[in-house]
Amino acid sequence: MTKKPTTALLAFIVATLFFSCAKHEYFDAYGGELPGNNVIIQADGTLGPYSLEVASGSSVTFVNDDVKPHSIMRTDNVSIVTNVIPSKGFYKFKNDALVGSFPYKSLLDSSIKGIIIITP
Repeated sequence: MTKKPTTALLAFIVATLFFSCAKHEYFDAYGGELPGNNVIIQADGTLGPYSLEVASGSSVTFVNDDVKPHSIMRTDNVSIVTNVIPSKGFYKFKNDALVGSFPYKSLLDSSIKGIIIITP
């Protein structure tokens, strides 16, 4: 004689399957990669965090939670340059050769500034 699963057990199984397959909106479309070092352009036009320290070879993801698009550029206009990041979009930056402190700004809103420190 087999027992029928209870409603609670069935609900638990369905919820477990649903949440184990859900992906965060900032994951890459091809999947499998966990979020790493993120710089969030917040809805009020501020950054979180203002200063971010990462190891050389790490990637930095600029996430735009603002309603306006943004484009990030290093103040020397060379090392860090992003495409226009649409509202609720993101841009992943990685350069294995950079080491040092890199101040940057938004080209579309000069009040948004930050610094990325890349250590060896």
